[in-house]
Order: sequence, then C-alpha cells, then structure tokens
Amino acid sequence: MSDNIEKKIKDLIQKYGLENAIKHNGKANDKAVMQKIMATHTDIRPHSKKVNDLIEELIPPLNELSLDAQIEKLTKIAPELLERKVTEKKVRELPPLKDAIKGKVVTRYAPEPNGEMHLGHAYTAFFAHHYANRYDGTFILRFEDTNPKQAEIKYYEAHRESLEWLGLNPGKEVIVSNDIPIFHEKAEELIKKGQAYTCTCPVEEMRDLRSKMQSCEHAKKKPEAIMKEWNKMLKGEYEEGEIVLRLRGDMQSQNAVMRDPAILMIRKDAHCLQNRKYNVWPLYDFANAIEDKICGVTHVGRSAEFDTRIELQNKIRELLGLLPQPHIFHYARFNVIGSPASKRKIKPLVEEGKVEGWDDIRLVTVKGLKKRGIVPETIKQIALEVGMTTQPTNIDWSLISATNRKLIDLSSNRYFFVPDPVILFVAGLSEKRVKDIPLHPDDPKRGTRKIETGSFFFIPRSDYDKLKKGQEFRLKDLYNVKVINKKADLNSEKDLPKKSAELKNLLKKYPTHLLTEYTDEELKPGPKIQWVIADSLDTIDVQVKVPDVLFINDVYNENSLKIVDGIGEKAIASLKVDDIVQFERFGFVRINRKEENKIFVNQAHK
Repeated sequence: MSDNIEKKIKDLIQKYGLENAIKHNGKANDKAVMQKIMATHTDIRPHSKKVNDLIEELIPPLNELSLDAQIEKLTKIAPELLERKVTEKKVRELPPLKDAIKGKVVTRYAPEPNGEMHLGHAYTAFFAHHYANRYDGTFILRFEDTNPKQAEIKYYEAHRESLEWLGLNPGKEVIVSNDIPIFHEKAEELIKKGQAYTCTCPVEEMRDLRSKMQSCEHAKKKPEAIMKEWNKMLKGEYEEGEIVLRLRGDMQSQNAVMRDPAILMIRKDAHCLQNRKYNVWPLYDFANAIEDKICGVTHVGRSAEFDTRIELQNKIRELLGLLPQPHIFHYARFNVIGSPASKRKIKPLVEEGKVEGWDDIRLVTVKGLKKRGIVPETIKQIALEVGMTTQPTNIDWSLISATNRKLIDLSSNRYFFVPDPVILFVAGLSEKRVKDIPLHPDDPKRGTRKIETGSFFFIPRSDYDKLKKGQEFRLKDLYNVKVINKKADLNSEKDLPKKSAELKNLLKKYPTHLLTEYTDEELKPGPKIQWVIADSLDTIDVQVKVPDVLFINDVYNENSLKIVDGIGEKAIASLKVDDIVQFERFGFVRINRKEENKIFVNQAHK
C-alpha cells in the first residue's frame, strides 16, 4: 500500500470518526465508521483490513476528546460534515387525544398470552400508559386469551413482569376469557336481530365466496333454524371446523373484512384458565368490540395494519348499541433492522435453538433487552423520539445503543478488563506502585479503588498484534514502555525478577509474552493500551457474550453471538447481578451471573 493511500485512509477515519462521535454523544462507533468509508470510497475497499486496523488505532484517541474538542477539530478539517450545532435535544411531546376529558380517559394494553412482550408491545403499552397518565385516567392490562390452544399461564406472568420493569403499571387487569358468557349473550342478541347466522361451509369455500362477493346458501336461514344450531354449538355437538357463526355484514364492501366475517367458532382445546368449560369462542374483532365497551375504553391505539378492522368492530358495537365508539389514535410498527420483533418470527428461532430463549440478548423482547443491559428509559425515549408517525419505522441498533449510552454513562462505574490476554513484562522498574483509579472519570464523588501494580500485566491480544519492536506506547493511566521482544519467553528470561509458582502457572496458561522496558511518565501521542495486573489473586476470569444482529439481508447470521474470554480486575467480583458498568476500552456490560472464580456478563454496546 502506498503512503498516499494510507494517509487518505487516516484522513477519512478522522473525518468520519469525528462526525460519528459528535452524533453519538462523543463516542464514535468503529463499525459505523468502517461502513461509511467502504460505502463512499470504492478505491479503499481492497484495503479493508488496513482500514480496520487503523480504525482500531485512531478511534479510541478521538473518543477521549471532549465533545467541544471534537466539534472544534471537525470544524477545522471538514466543516461540511457538521450538520448542525450540537444543542440540547428538545423532548418531544405526543399529540393530544381527541375529545379527551380529564379523569375520564381509559386506555388498554391488550396482549395475547402466547409469547413474551417484545419491543412492539412495549411501545403500544407505553403510548397507552402515557395518555392515561396525561389525562389522569386509567390504564388497563387486558389479556386477550380467547384462543385456548395458544394461551399459556407463564405468558400472563411474563407480561406482568415486563410491564413492571418498564414502569408501566396498570390500574386494572382484565382477563377476557372470564367474559365468555357475555360474548355468547351478545351473539344471541345478533341472531335474534337477524344480524348473524350459522354457516357450515368449508373454510376454502367460504373464502372463495367472500373473494367473489357472493353469499352462501346459509345466509338465507331463518332465525329459528339458526338458534337451534347455535344451541347445539354451545352444547358441544359440533367438532372444530364444522360450523361458525357469521355476521351479516356487506358482501359488496370493498373492505373484505366486512364480507360476512366469522365472529364465533368451535374450539375444543382445554384453556389454561377455563379448562373445557366452553365450546364456542369469539374471534378477535367480536371480542375486542364488546370488551372495549365492558372495560369503558375511550381511546384505542392501533398500528396501521389494523385499519381495515376498525370498520368491522365499529359495526358490531353499532348493531349491539354499545356506543359511543372509542376514539382511535394511530402509530406505525417499529422494526429494529436485523432483529425480528413479532412472535410469529421469534417463536421458530426459540423452537429451533437458534436463540437461547425468549430472553436471548440478540432479541428485542423486553426480557432480552433487559438481559443485554438496555434500561427502560431508553425504550420510552425512543418511543417519544419516533412519536406517533403512521409510517413504518425502521430503527437501527445504533439508535438504541446511543440512547442507552447517554442514560447509563454517568451511573456506570468503570473497571479494567482485558479480552484474549497476552502477558507483558516491564523491565526497568525497581518497585511496585499503588495507583488510585477513579470509579468514574467525570464523577469524583464516586470515589476510587487502589490497584497495586508490579512488573507483569495482561494486555489485549488485539493491541499486542499491532505492536512492533522498538515501538513506544502507554499503559493507560500508568506510564510509557517500549517493545523489546514480541516473542519473549518470560519463563526463561534470566534477567527477570524471581517468579512465584503462581506467576509461573500464569505464564504457562497464557504462552504469548511481550518483553518491554520502562521509558518515562510523560503523556505523549500514540497508542494507549488497557491492562490488568497479571496476578490471579487480584483478578477474576470474565466471559462476555457479545451480540450482533440476528439477520443480515433476511439471512440468519450464524455469527450473531460471540463469546469473549478475558481477565478483569478483582473489584468486578464484588458487582451484583443486573449491575451495569463499563469495561474501559471495551464497552458497557451487564452482570448476568456469577460463579466462585468467574463472572459472566453481556455486552450492551461499545
């Protein structure tokens, strides 16, 4: 590679690194910078490995600059990349509800208990909870459990737990299957009014006739014959698929949902709460139309795909005199790029073992986000930021990460961690040093922890691989050293101080050794490398799960979960499960579980 190409790469990294850092609260994302360079400079693509190496070298120093310094630097080298002045973001406010009366607003979050809460559910619940609070109203948790085959007890509790973690506590809970007798009563009312009829057409025939806007012969039945068959349905004298109750809608309607839809059907599976008490169960639109009235719901949030169903539910309420109709407020589906957000897509991943369960840290289930280290306020802030748009919204993980980082940065203590360790020895030091390291560089009140350093250290292999003989670099927060021998055998070096049996074991366990010598204390430009002292009594083994997107261009990403083993400072052992901290020069992590001599964490983001 020519010097000109290398200089060009370094300039691009500086520009795009600063641009990305300024957009994300002072911390540039390596991957984002790499993608920007590869996408905009085709001549650089053949040198991707060199670009990656230089990004790893140049981005950390940029991230250490203050936000003001980053803006000043970018203003000098590429002012055109400064989209706007970095100012305090104004918190968005959701639009007011139509005809909302203080103290009278009732909203609901109505999940089916057949899977865990995911990000789409969380936004639905957030909007409903937000408006209920805003108007001093009532927020209802309503379980739509009218499909006996799918409802499971564990998912009722899962939604309750997720709402509690999100801080969206309901004022009332409703279980729809408890109201089956009311649905039967309302169905009979429609039959008596001549607005519903029993139909034994096979499903395919019914579907074909509806597509042709044609009624079937059963639509001509008299109320007495319909009621007779209805009573037989209630008694369990029909099998599943033999018969349904259909609404007399409008077979000529351009909205296919209105063409004599089925509203109740036979279901023989035992229900997790109702057992086999009922044979006839309501379908979604019939149950929703009536239950909203029972609950006194005044305002209903719906995503765009439910638009066609509003007409049908309004028709059912109108025929039954269940007025006034609730007001509808709309929002679009939220999708996280590369991460499925629907039960239909997540369930097969769980069943096929492609993820570790509903709480897998690669998923956008609420339990997966929590386990990863995403805090509830992040979910709420993104909902407010995107707002009530009716256009489908694709969210990148970088938005979640940037929002979460801002929220947890000041509350997250810093600790030393070295992935894939290499042992380094520093010659030329005559005594041990005790270093006071702040728990947070921007919050002195958090205090410090004392670390006693000797001559042996762990450093990351990724940093070791970039070093050259004779190169000087800084052990972060300590002093400068120079590379003497990259292929040293510290077990056999004669000039080294006497080694304990414990240190000898470490040298055998980690056979890659680096011999350096102390140079000075002066803070200079150049690489700064993270370290942990090489002493098993003052360290702890750490395993990190590092997530990536599950799908790339709709293809399952086999490398979406990486396991990184490393060494952490002993203070990490005192952390509790669920604590979120930052491993310096690695990223924010959440403590997942602990063993006597090992700690397991999940990386939230860099």
